[in-house]
Amino acid sequence: MRILHLALASHFTIGMLYQENQMIECQRADGHEVLLITDRWHYENGELVKGPEEDTIMDNGARLIRLTLDRVMCSELWTEKTQKCHKVRGLIEEFKPDTILFHGMSGYEIMTAADYCKEHPECLLFMDCHEDYSNSARNIISKTFYKVIHGHFISKAMPEIDKVLYIGADMRNWMNDLYVIPKEKQEFMAPGGTLYSIEQQKNARQEIIKKYGLPQDAIIMAHSGKLAAPKRTAELLRAFSRVDDPRMAMFVFGSIPEDMESTIRPLLEADCRVHFMGWKVNKEIEEFLAGVDLYCQPGSQSSTFETAMCCGCVNMAYPFDSYTDDTYTDCNHENYFFVETEEDIEKVFRDIKENVQILEQAKAKSFSFARLNFDYAVISRRIYTL
Repeated sequence: MRILHLALASHFTIGMLYQENQMIECQRADGHEVLLITDRWHYENGELVKGPEEDTIMDNGARLIRLTLDRVMCSELWTEKTQKCHKVRGLIEEFKPDTILFHGMSGYEIMTAADYCKEHPECLLFMDCHEDYSNSARNIISKTFYKVIHGHFISKAMPEIDKVLYIGADMRNWMNDLYVIPKEKQEFMAPGGTLYSIEQQKNARQEIIKKYGLPQDAIIMAHSGKLAAPKRTAELLRAFSRVDDPRMAMFVFGSIPEDMESTIRPLLEADCRVHFMGWKVNKEIEEFLAGVDLYCQPGSQSSTFETAMCCGCVNMAYPFDSYTDDTYTDCNHENYFFVETEEDIEKVFRDIKENVQILEQAKAKSFSFARLNFDYAVISRRIYTL
């Protein structure tokens, strides 16, 4: 089967663990021919950089094409926002896909994909939604642009779109607020990850203990991302510092924005139990998380939430709708620790200190749920059939 991923606003980066990366990996493992068409932006050391156009074969055998977007209204902003590229149609015709997955609820080229599928009705067309009000349409101007411009693109393409796949309740609410999408075309598709076996988790844990000189009964925690204010890294570290337990170790991955340097750096250096790891590609973080007990995400959402569960961690997270909606969780929410305030974060640390079995029980429930719902080897096959 020939599978095309159209991701002109995804900033695809080799080594990351976003949906495109993992689905492509699994689809190649299943023996399918895969093409990814994306933009020229990608991440290097945590910073977004613009590279050249390219047409290459990745290590997993999938073809990667990076394209320059068409200039729109002589404006870089309009060019990036509109996501139009005249080369896309010819590449689709050349590849002759059986399935197209259009990543993101924006972009001119969804109409191009729909036109192809209209002429080739045997080709399935899926669109997915990763956006919500924490990252898109956050003000009236942006919201109007999405609703009017991208809403027009989507409405023109909608007759040919087989399913719109949303990854959480926040995303479902966002897309229904902005666009008219028939209910019968909406479907939940959980983000996922690579499952690490219990044996792999034990080995990863021992490697961390040995490398960093931790006690055998260590309570290993991690936090990651671009450590801007919405990540609430400072609140996390302040709460951690107030719980004195030599078993606890906190590993922080990511880059510190300049405006947060004076706030976060002193907190990282004040506690010997905190280890700042700097920026790492997601695969490195994933392999590390296999040995971690608690992944701390008290602020903005991240795909590392699902990755952590697949690695055997329990999550500490802000209770966004995506994490509390009935389609996304079970165990009466006993497989997560939900926190809203700095005091809530501190309470989780104190509860674990006093009774580590709380953590162990939540870990077991979390990993059980991940095995049933977040295995990308299963999720990646969703777009093969209706």
